[in-house]
Amino acid sequence: MQINKNLKIEWKKILIVGNRSYKNLWDELILLWTIKLLMKEKKDIYVSAFDVNWLKWFLSKFIDISKVTFLTEIPKWIKSGLNYFKKWKLKEWKKYREIDSIIIWWGEIITEENPNSYRYRLVSILPYYFTWAKIYLMWGIQVPKKEINKILFDFLLRKVEKIYARDNECVKELKNYGFKNCEFFMDTALFAYEWSLKHWNVKTLKRYIVVNLNKNAEKFLNEIIEDVKEYVKKWYDIYFVPVSKWINNEYNDIKYFEKIKKVIARESKQSSKIPAAKLGAGMTILDWEEDFEKFLEILKWAEIVFTWRLHLFMIAKFLWVKVKVYPYQKKILKMQKVLKDFNS
Repeated sequence: MQINKNLKIEWKKILIVGNRSYKNLWDELILLWTIKLLMKEKKDIYVSAFDVNWLKWFLSKFIDISKVTFLTEIPKWIKSGLNYFKKWKLKEWKKYREIDSIIIWWGEIITEENPNSYRYRLVSILPYYFTWAKIYLMWGIQVPKKEINKILFDFLLRKVEKIYARDNECVKELKNYGFKNCEFFMDTALFAYEWSLKHWNVKTLKRYIVVNLNKNAEKFLNEIIEDVKEYVKKWYDIYFVPVSKWINNEYNDIKYFEKIKKVIARESKQSSKIPAAKLGAGMTILDWEEDFEKFLEILKWAEIVFTWRLHLFMIAKFLWVKVKVYPYQKKILKMQKVLKDFNS
């Protein structure tokens, strides 16, 4: 597969919009490479974020953030709107008005699997809808089936200059829907980090597996317990990766660390084959936020990764680590095919 690394974004002042600084690993890597790419193209870069201070801290590990202007994201609903006005963020609108082009760039940015996404993306561009600013959509975009979402989607598309989609199925669907200026563009987190060029340390003698679970994939809990138990019986340690660490249940993976730990501990009491004494010390949080290099170092030498998140699946594949994935959303199936074509 031939990979295009050049974005055709017009004008100079570019705003990147998405769910930034929600502590979701893959989304931040998407942003990282986008900034790197636009820096190479000598663009003036603006980033809209929920938590500007955290995002600055995280990105400063990889790039010179002094070349980026950070803005508080436009609120999506009433509660966030009240907080926005309370903190007097309207003063930032002067910066917002400088923008020439907007990239709405995230993961699965518009999908009926997230029923509010069509409305959220419209809110993101409201200050520009009746201006000459150009809008670009990037990545996972599903053609809606519900009438209300079709209305919102059509309203959004009127302002869109071009769509870069991360799988060819999406490109085909959009063109059939009537939006012709659409092309494939590879998942940009692939380029965010020098995965293949990194000189990894010597493999540790410690034997371990890596696990992730979130609310959307909770229906697979029993299946993962069975998978993990087989390795616990062989005295493997367990690392749990909280890919997303947001405050609500849907996007807070950390709570499932304790849930898995408790279930396996309960199972161990009922089976002499599971070493109960091993469980307390053998299950550890592997945190990507604290030390990204250390996170990759450990992930690289895992025996296997069990995950439901596209984020961890993709990183493990980039590092050539064995993965068992449980596709709770269509996007994982689509990206499996993209990676297969990419590696062929």
